Amino acid sequence: MGILSNFKFSAWFVLLLITSSCIREDLSDCPVKMEKLQVAFSFDTPAGPRNIDPAELKIAHLYIFDVDGNYVSTVTYQNPQLYHNYPIEVDLLPGEYEFIVWMNTAEYFDVLSVDSNEKLSNPDRHEDIIKLAVPSLGYITSEIPLIMFGEVSNQQITNDNQIITIPLVQNTNTINVTVKGLPQTGHEYYQVISDKNAYESFQNKPVAGEEISYVAPMNLRGTKSVVNESTDLVSSLRVLKLYKENQPKLVLWNETEKIDLYPGKSGLSNDLIKMITEKYPDVDFKTTHVFDIILYYNTNMEVTVDIQYWNDYETDYTIEPD
Repeated sequence: MGILSNFKFSAWFVLLLITSSCIREDLSDCPVKMEKLQVAFSFDTPAGPRNIDPAELKIAHLYIFDVDGNYVSTVTYQNPQLYHNYPIEVDLLPGEYEFIVWMNTAEYFDVLSVDSNEKLSNPDRHEDIIKLAVPSLGYITSEIPLIMFGEVSNQQITNDNQIITIPLVQNTNTINVTVKGLPQTGHEYYQVISDKNAYESFQNKPVAGEEISYVAPMNLRGTKSVVNESTDLVSSLRVLKLYKENQPKLVLWNETEKIDLYPGKSGLSNDLIKMITEKYPDVDFKTTHVFDIILYYNTNMEVTVDIQYWNDYETDYTIEPD
């Protein structure tokens, strides 16, 4: 009994030493209580809040890293709302942290080690990789979700009540393609965008990867013309963020004849970034995520191209440049 009593006393004494700095007036080394630390997500531009469908925000993963970029913890929020305060249910010691949020990546993305490419359940460091899960053939034929990213670094955590507001950016673009003037031949066409943007670091920086292709069928729209028997073909693709260095390419693919109709032999560029910036040199890709590309074919099958865009913050969806 004496030995057991001595053991209990020693364990209690060690615990007292560990927690002694958390008693009385000195709380500087105590973990921050859950109810004191909250997070909110914002999505603004200098012109005001951006337009977004709340139903598209399915899940948010908040990743916490220490001041050196080492992983601390993950907090998950289902159906997150903008401008709503959520508790961060992790006990954090006072200090400096980095908070990174990725929205809607569950089920669509894998976490990989930047050093070994090993699949992880959570990142080890903020340089690790978040990768779109691409089928083995490299073709993405189903719509990807709206992907959002946010980061607050060098955030000092104290024992005071704190609300950490994380500004979000959109990590997807929507490319709408309309084809006009093609004769009614019954051919099957597809919009194809090839890119190398399946990889990102947890800090939302591009990581070189293999080429992938986003694919969507071109569908008929409009009324058949008695004169030229032509209708519009339309399609829409949501792709991950466009980067100039990846040189994303647009192709109008004729599946029936197994040829690319655009650019084909037109001599025109199909570099998406180049196509957009040649018409709109000052386009802001941070606030502009929807692009309309219209291909006009004449009776000689010669093609001209027009491009329009929609700003996030324009409620009337004006498509002229600022």
